[in-house]
Amino acid sequence: MLQSKFFDFQQNAHPSVRTMEGGYLSFLPLNRHYQIGNNLEAIFMELDACVLLELKGTVDPDGFRVDPAMGEISFWQLYQFMNTSQLYLPHSLPLSDNRCISFSTAAEKIPLLLNQGKQWAVLIGYKNDAVADLLKEFPMLASLAYRNESPNTNAYWEPDISINHSLRDAWNRLRKPEYLPFRGKGELLLDVCRLLEEYCRQLDRQADQNERSRLGLYHKALAYINENLLDSINKHDVAEGLGVSWRTLNRAFEDRPVKIAEYIQRTKLNQAKNLLYEGEMTVDQISNLLNYPNRKYFSREFKKYFFQTPSSFQKEMGEFRKDNEEEE
Repeated sequence: MLQSKFFDFQQNAHPSVRTMEGGYLSFLPLNRHYQIGNNLEAIFMELDACVLLELKGTVDPDGFRVDPAMGEISFWQLYQFMNTSQLYLPHSLPLSDNRCISFSTAAEKIPLLLNQGKQWAVLIGYKNDAVADLLKEFPMLASLAYRNESPNTNAYWEPDISINHSLRDAWNRLRKPEYLPFRGKGELLLDVCRLLEEYCRQLDRQADQNERSRLGLYHKALAYINENLLDSINKHDVAEGLGVSWRTLNRAFEDRPVKIAEYIQRTKLNQAKNLLYEGEMTVDQISNLLNYPNRKYFSREFKKYFFQTPSSFQKEMGEFRKDNEEEE
């Protein structure tokens, strides 16, 4: 079983009997490969300066959660090659396919949800002990390494960027026909450095002042939505609350993986799902708390996102908790 101080897995990861097909780290020895459930595979590798986790396969309708830990890690990078995911820093940051984001937080761990369907993602965590030397070569990452906090949260993240042709080439160079036991780790670390170098070049190219301004407004809007989630809130309320025009707010959401109305709905439904899981409130109470017009509308929207009704999900989670208590 994969037990790591660097990750908190929602499900157990057991040693695999075969290597992952088509992964960037597939060349690593079989003892680095793991099976999670029936259809998701993982490859984990720890180096002197960083750790790597590749996840590839099919995720069930409920999604798959893996929480990167911060204890010995200075900052993380998430490369989302296929499908979408959501980071919680503490509000949800959606990431679409072929995008990369770097992030850090003062919290102990960072909830990461891989959404339903075919998934392919790689996490790279850079260790605290290596940060001083890393910043001598990559000084623009200082905000991540030293966790300069944003005004509204105890986390920091750089703008997500496209995994363009140059970054994809850097990943392809990381692939090897075989893993050499003596120099394998050194070569892999060198490839990670080349990847980080290309990432910094791409980050620098898009970091113009206007983009930074739009990004700041985008994150302020996400934070505002989460802080006022229990109110009857819409996109115009967000613009008014932030003191900007709707047109300005709309521009901040251009080219983002999720639009503002969808984000409000998705965040409310995720909150509803958490409350249903806890089992302390009824479906009607949760519907009223989150300001849905009625239970019927709430149930329809919940089923649209999670493929089952709130009542069915709450019953299923109650049975799950009961089984766990009996096992203990």
